[in-house]
Amino acid sequence: MTASHWHCYRWTGERRTYDDESTRRPPHLVVHDITPHEWKQIAAASPAFMASDVPPLEVPHWLLRPARMIKATFQEPDKASAWYRDQVTDLTPAFMTDHDKDPTRQAERFTAADDRLSWGGDVVGGWYLRGTGFASVHVVACSANRIRPTIPCPILW
Repeated sequence: MTASHWHCYRWTGERRTYDDESTRRPPHLVVHDITPHEWKQIAAASPAFMASDVPPLEVPHWLLRPARMIKATFQEPDKASAWYRDQVTDLTPAFMTDHDKDPTRQAERFTAADDRLSWGGDVVGGWYLRGTGFASVHVVACSANRIRPTIPCPILW
């Protein structure tokens, strides 16, 4: 199964905000596949979750959020990977640790992203920034996501 497209998300903010899990999870724990209609009901039952632009705890739950939170959408995995690479490169000077800034580590991260996207996976990155910040970059497979294949595409809601 390969994704038909990828939605891209980027968030930068305070660590305290990121660490507050209350707005990062929908109101119900779902351990099995449910229908697209049931996903919509769950999302609608949590206005705080839907309004938050902080990354959800489960990556495919980005797809439950409003389409306005999507930063970019790509049909081709190489273009989605290039977007991810550009975002991470833009953030790198602000990374807290030299380990995260290391060019060899960056190259490995980008190679892994290329691989995951080539077979329809998601790509997730999160980094502590200098000061009290945190940054997150996600590329999420849609139609269908491997982890949550029944979550409907946010641009079709």
